[in-house]
Amino acid sequence: MAFNDLLKRLGGVGRFQQIQVTLVVLPLLMTASHNMLQNFVAAIPTHHCRPPAHANLSQDGWPEAWLPRDGQGQPESCLRFTTPQQGPPFPNGTEANSTAATEPCTDGWIYDNSSFPSTIVTEWDLVCSYRALRQLAQSLYMAGVLLGAMVFGYLADRLGRRKVLILTCLQIAVAGTCAAVAPNFYIFCAFRFLSGMSVAGITLNSVTLNMEWMPIHTRAYMSTVTGYVYSLGQIVLAGLAYAVPHWRHLQLLVSVPFFAFFIYCWFATSFAYYGVALDLQGFGVSIYLIQIIFGAVDLPAKLVGFLITNFVGRRPAQMASLLLAGICILINGVVPKAQTTVRTSLAVLGKGCLAASFNSILLYTGELYPTVIRQTGLGMGSTMARVGSIISPLVSMTAEIHPSMPFFIFGIVAMAASVVTLLLPETLGRPLPDTVQDMENRRGGKLQEEQQKQMVPLQSSAQRRIN
Repeated sequence: MAFNDLLKRLGGVGRFQQIQVTLVVLPLLMTASHNMLQNFVAAIPTHHCRPPAHANLSQDGWPEAWLPRDGQGQPESCLRFTTPQQGPPFPNGTEANSTAATEPCTDGWIYDNSSFPSTIVTEWDLVCSYRALRQLAQSLYMAGVLLGAMVFGYLADRLGRRKVLILTCLQIAVAGTCAAVAPNFYIFCAFRFLSGMSVAGITLNSVTLNMEWMPIHTRAYMSTVTGYVYSLGQIVLAGLAYAVPHWRHLQLLVSVPFFAFFIYCWFATSFAYYGVALDLQGFGVSIYLIQIIFGAVDLPAKLVGFLITNFVGRRPAQMASLLLAGICILINGVVPKAQTTVRTSLAVLGKGCLAASFNSILLYTGELYPTVIRQTGLGMGSTMARVGSIISPLVSMTAEIHPSMPFFIFGIVAMAASVVTLLLPETLGRPLPDTVQDMENRRGGKLQEEQQKQMVPLQSSAQRRIN
């Protein structure tokens, strides 16, 4: 008898599963915060060069005398005049800039702290020639997620989901707390790397545990609930970041709860037993508002994704979400930056489609692999997702070549993935395969016959006991 048949005979979904799903998905609320934390702890406020120490600001006239202007008439962020410039100001700065010598900001920068009182950018001057280090921090975090998917996916199949989930909750609590008190940028990156590893372990084990303990007809519901918790975490992050703008305090706030998750995991798991979205400043609206919108759009998107996944199929849901997301991203690449409403709307629609895609792919992948290697399969899938996460901040840097290039790359990749989904089999309404042999039987159309053969001895044995 297949395990799904046993669950049906015991009544399907009971209090056991309800409590398990509720408790196991709670850590995903904060893993979403860790994934999107870059938007706030590494936000880039308006900045310009600090004047030389010997400058007489009251006599020279600050800042006009020391700061050249860009094409829009704004002070340059990374250059200053070598000597103070006297005379009438020029509206766009072209005349002054064309004749006066400039130099880099050798004495540091002055930041506008009105929106972001403290970030890793302002604390460690990750601007101008050091700007790439900001993206490096996020890529290293995603590299940690990649490694965590491989390592913890393998360990979960060997040691069990419960032990690995408890371990990863403790690891992210410790690593996240240490990142909040890191004395320099490199130590901060090291602990963010370890946090990324933990996020992969928590997400994969939460999804797998709940999937394996739910009947076939409820798996899509469970997957959607998990996706909603992750989306809610993005909304919560916006509120937390607004209330706690200092990056160290915010980093600590999203990490300490995992100590509690680590403690309750002993109870929760004993019942038997989370990526466009990282460049919020580019849309020209409040970074806090766009974070809330990006999180809230997931709710209807995942509902639509759930309906398609549950009633049409896993493959159509995955294909449609990736295709529509790719189209939105490509269109956004040709919309002028001045049309902020159109660009934001397209980005929100694309983000919602990608959220629905994530929901679908977690469920879809879990149903494609047999039980004996399911966690390894999910780990490998998550590994490839993290490869994309590592590369995406680097792809965003191609905007220095052409502003629309990142959109074209992201959009084409998403649409290509939609086409590749055609090669995958449909799993709607099919029981989870337990062994590789079950996969072979399914490929040959023998799964139902095998299940019937397995059920006969159990029925006969039960009948003999009754007699």
